[in-house]
Amino acid sequence: MKKLLIVLVVLGISLQGYAGIKEKDVVGTWTYKVETPEGDITGKLVFELKDKKLVGEVQTSEGEFIDITNIKIKENDVLYAEVETGYEVLTINMTIKGKSYEGTVESEQGGSMIMSGEKVE
Repeated sequence: MKKLLIVLVVLGISLQGYAGIKEKDVVGTWTYKVETPEGDITGKLVFELKDKKLVGEVQTSEGEFIDITNIKIKENDVLYAEVETGYEVLTINMTIKGKSYEGTVESEQGGSMIMSGEKVE
Protein backbone atom coordinates (compact mmCIF):
# COMPACT_ATOMS: atom_id res chain seq x y z
CA MET A 1 0.00 0.00 0.00
CA LYS A 2 2.82 2.39 0.85
CA LYS A 3 4.55 1.67 -2.48
CA LEU A 4 1.31 2.34 -4.36
CA LEU A 5 0.96 5.71 -2.61
CA ILE A 6 4.54 6.65 -3.55
CA VAL A 7 3.93 5.66 -7.18
CA LEU A 8 0.74 7.75 -7.30
CA VAL A 9 2.53 10.80 -5.86
CA VAL A 10 5.39 10.46 -8.38
CA LEU A 11 2.90 10.06 -11.25
CA GLY A 12 0.94 13.09 -10.09
CA ILE A 13 4.07 15.24 -10.01
CA SER A 14 5.41 14.00 -13.34
CA LEU A 15 2.10 14.35 -15.19
CA GLN A 16 2.02 18.07 -14.42
CA GLY A 17 4.84 18.48 -16.93
CA TYR A 18 2.50 17.17 -19.62
CA ALA A 19 -0.36 19.49 -18.71
CA GLY A 20 0.14 21.66 -21.79
CA ILE A 21 1.06 25.27 -22.26
CA LYS A 22 -0.01 27.91 -19.79
CA GLU A 23 -0.40 31.67 -20.13
CA LYS A 24 3.09 32.22 -18.69
CA ASP A 25 4.54 30.08 -21.52
CA VAL A 26 2.97 32.40 -24.10
CA VAL A 27 3.97 35.72 -22.49
CA GLY A 28 6.83 37.40 -24.35
CA THR A 29 7.83 38.33 -27.88
CA TRP A 30 7.58 35.85 -30.75
CA THR A 31 8.72 36.26 -34.34
CA TYR A 32 6.35 35.36 -37.12
CA LYS A 33 6.62 34.46 -40.79
CA VAL A 34 3.46 34.04 -42.85
CA GLU A 35 3.86 32.39 -46.24
CA THR A 36 1.63 34.17 -48.77
CA PRO A 37 1.37 33.82 -52.57
CA GLU A 38 2.94 37.30 -52.83
CA GLY A 39 5.87 36.38 -50.56
CA ASP A 40 6.64 36.03 -46.87
CA ILE A 41 5.33 38.53 -44.30
CA THR A 42 7.34 38.91 -41.10
CA GLY A 43 7.13 40.72 -37.79
CA LYS A 44 6.59 40.10 -34.10
CA LEU A 45 3.76 38.97 -31.84
CA VAL A 46 3.91 40.39 -28.32
CA PHE A 47 1.86 38.76 -25.54
CA GLU A 48 1.50 39.84 -21.92
CA LEU A 49 -0.77 39.16 -18.95
CA LYS A 50 -3.08 41.97 -17.84
CA ASP A 51 -5.56 41.27 -15.05
CA LYS A 52 -4.76 37.54 -15.36
CA LYS A 53 -5.77 37.57 -19.04
CA LEU A 54 -3.60 37.24 -22.15
CA VAL A 55 -3.47 40.34 -24.35
CA GLY A 56 -1.28 40.99 -27.34
CA GLU A 57 -0.35 42.93 -30.42
CA VAL A 58 1.14 42.34 -33.83
CA GLN A 59 4.17 44.46 -34.68
CA THR A 60 4.55 44.38 -38.45
CA SER A 61 7.84 44.84 -40.26
CA GLU A 62 6.33 48.07 -41.67
CA GLY A 63 6.01 49.53 -38.16
CA GLU A 64 2.28 49.01 -37.65
CA PHE A 65 0.80 47.87 -34.32
CA ILE A 66 -2.43 45.84 -34.41
CA ASP A 67 -4.25 44.45 -31.37
CA ILE A 68 -4.63 40.70 -30.95
CA THR A 69 -7.98 39.79 -29.40
CA ASN A 70 -9.93 36.74 -28.24
CA ILE A 71 -6.75 34.90 -27.19
CA LYS A 72 -7.41 31.36 -25.95
CA ILE A 73 -5.31 28.34 -25.15
CA LYS A 74 -6.97 25.26 -26.61
CA GLU A 75 -6.28 21.53 -26.52
CA ASN A 76 -3.00 20.13 -27.85
CA ASP A 77 -1.02 23.32 -27.04
CA VAL A 78 -2.86 25.39 -29.64
CA LEU A 79 -3.06 29.13 -29.14
CA TYR A 80 -6.08 30.71 -30.87
CA ALA A 81 -6.31 34.44 -31.50
CA GLU A 82 -7.99 37.00 -33.75
CA VAL A 83 -6.56 40.08 -35.44
CA GLU A 84 -8.89 42.81 -36.74
CA THR A 85 -7.09 44.49 -39.63
CA GLY A 86 -9.73 47.13 -40.33
CA TYR A 87 -11.19 45.33 -43.32
CA GLU A 88 -11.23 41.69 -42.18
CA VAL A 89 -10.69 39.45 -39.16
CA LEU A 90 -7.72 37.09 -39.32
CA THR A 91 -7.84 33.96 -37.16
CA ILE A 92 -4.59 32.48 -35.89
CA ASN A 93 -4.08 28.90 -34.71
CA MET A 94 -0.52 28.22 -33.58
CA THR A 95 0.74 24.99 -32.04
CA ILE A 96 3.45 25.89 -29.54
CA LYS A 97 6.29 23.45 -28.98
CA GLY A 98 8.68 24.90 -26.43
CA LYS A 99 10.21 28.06 -27.90
CA SER A 100 8.83 27.64 -31.43
CA TYR A 101 5.46 27.23 -33.11
CA GLU A 102 3.80 26.34 -36.37
CA GLY A 103 0.27 27.10 -37.43
CA THR A 104 -2.05 28.89 -39.80
CA VAL A 105 -3.57 32.28 -40.39
CA GLU A 106 -7.07 32.16 -41.85
CA SER A 107 -8.16 35.09 -43.96
CA GLU A 108 -11.60 35.68 -45.46
CA GLN A 109 -9.94 36.99 -48.62
CA GLY A 110 -6.70 35.00 -48.78
CA GLY A 111 -7.71 31.62 -47.36
CA SER A 112 -5.34 29.64 -45.15
CA MET A 113 -1.64 30.54 -44.95
CA ILE A 114 1.19 28.78 -43.11
CA MET A 115 2.66 30.63 -40.15
CA SER A 116 5.74 29.84 -38.05
CA GLY A 117 8.13 31.49 -35.63
CA GLU A 118 10.01 31.33 -32.38
CA LYS A 119 10.20 33.05 -29.02
CA VAL A 120 12.70 35.89 -28.75
CA GLU A 121 14.91 35.68 -25.68
